[in-house]
Amino acid sequence: MEAAHPLENYRPATADGRSISMNDYILWKEFKSGNIAAYATIYRKYFFALYNYGRKLSSDQELIKDCIQELFVKIWNNRENLNETTSIKYYLFTSLKRKLLDVLKSPHMRLKTEDDVMSFDQEDVALLEEEVAHWQKEKIEKALSTLSGHQQKLLHMKFYKELSNKEISDELGITIQSVYNAVFKALRSLRRQMQ
Repeated sequence: MEAAHPLENYRPATADGRSISMNDYILWKEFKSGNIAAYATIYRKYFFALYNYGRKLSSDQELIKDCIQELFVKIWNNRENLNETTSIKYYLFTSLKRKLLDVLKSPHMRLKTEDDVMSFDQEDVALLEEEVAHWQKEKIEKALSTLSGHQQKLLHMKFYKELSNKEISDELGITIQSVYNAVFKALRSLRRQMQ
């Protein structure tokens, strides 16, 4: 029986050996530090998605594969200088788009049809919107986690349950002015964290 490939079940671990959640931020950090297993994980995880994304621009399958290979060689060689990211997918898709467009705009290459460009642009916008929403959600969750439990509860009641200051006051047994002051302080703190 063939042994499992050592990279197949790669999970970054803490010093005491506990598995860390395999989110993009940690995976990217591991890759940037030169961890070849993290690099291989990124390659396996995103190669086919990148290939399908490239097909929106060109029907030249070999060109797409070449551009993806060049992209992975480039990020490995420049890994120490790359920015942090919480969305590897967005980073790779943007890089591949740039690479393919450069090649396709060269005098030797032409875009297939105008329709392909239209469909790519719509896909691109949808991806960008999805990634911005994901990034904003992560940023908000991180900022919320820095607030006290009481502040989190107040904001939850105010913005998720959509309760009025009076309703919050009645439920918590505090004055309306106290609710107003506490919500104001929580929002100010949240705003500071998000800047």
